[in-house]
Amino acid sequence: MTFVDSFALLSCRLFSTFRSRTKFLCINIGKFHMDLQNEAKTMDMVSVPPIVATYRLALQTFDGKATADLPANINKLKKIMDTLRSEDLGLERRLCDPATWKNPNKAPCTYIQVFQNSGVNMSIFVLKPGFKMPLHDHPHMHGLLKVIYGAVNIRSFSEHPVTEKMSAIDIAISAKHEAARLAHGTHVKRKFFAEVSQDRVCKESSETCVLTPTVSNYHEIQALEMPAAFFDVLSPPYDTLIEDIGPRRCSYYKVINKLSSNLVELQETVAPDCFFCDQSPYLGPKLA
Repeated sequence: MTFVDSFALLSCRLFSTFRSRTKFLCINIGKFHMDLQNEAKTMDMVSVPPIVATYRLALQTFDGKATADLPANINKLKKIMDTLRSEDLGLERRLCDPATWKNPNKAPCTYIQVFQNSGVNMSIFVLKPGFKMPLHDHPHMHGLLKVIYGAVNIRSFSEHPVTEKMSAIDIAISAKHEAARLAHGTHVKRKFFAEVSQDRVCKESSETCVLTPTVSNYHEIQALEMPAAFFDVLSPPYDTLIEDIGPRRCSYYKVINKLSSNLVELQETVAPDCFFCDQSPYLGPKLA
């Protein structure tokens, strides 16, 4: 082998080694940067207060751009809300004290608005011991409810199509027509059949309850022997407009006939005089 050939071979080997080491170094540097980014994301997730994480995901879930993924996104939101506790939302201890509710001038329900825009309402309700929030609806709305203090009994109903089978789309259309009737101020009290979809006690350790425009859309909530508080996410909020129809109105109902253990007849009624709220400020972490 000539000197020129030997020099060329050595040069090729040196270049190959340099290239391999450079490639290895680049891969490791890239991996190092990815590790840093992942660590930063993990630290960010750990440092974000649970209610802030809930707020961010709620905005993403109900922004109206990902309707095809809505069930999956609602399930993710539910899992985050499952972890919420009263201290995560800055719930005042005085509202958890039974003595507070013995004041004869105290409203039986305290409302705390956490956040609201045109797409989402986030709030806290605190109920007097033994007080029942009357049976009401959520016209063409999705909702999630998490008990954060005490215990409540939640009884929910889904409208029952008695005369014929209806698809989820048909029921949604029916719900929209009903919202239109309410928005236009029709005073004929509505009467319909409904199935009991839930009737159970929910505590701080219980999972988040979910309602949709067609499932568990009607419910009543009763505190047990102690004050109780729950965190609520509704989308869209009450009074927001349904396109070409008008604002969403909350209506109240009563059971007028029990047909079986899980099938009843409901009739629209006026809001009971005993149901009224005072308000307290939200004292939890700043939402951003």
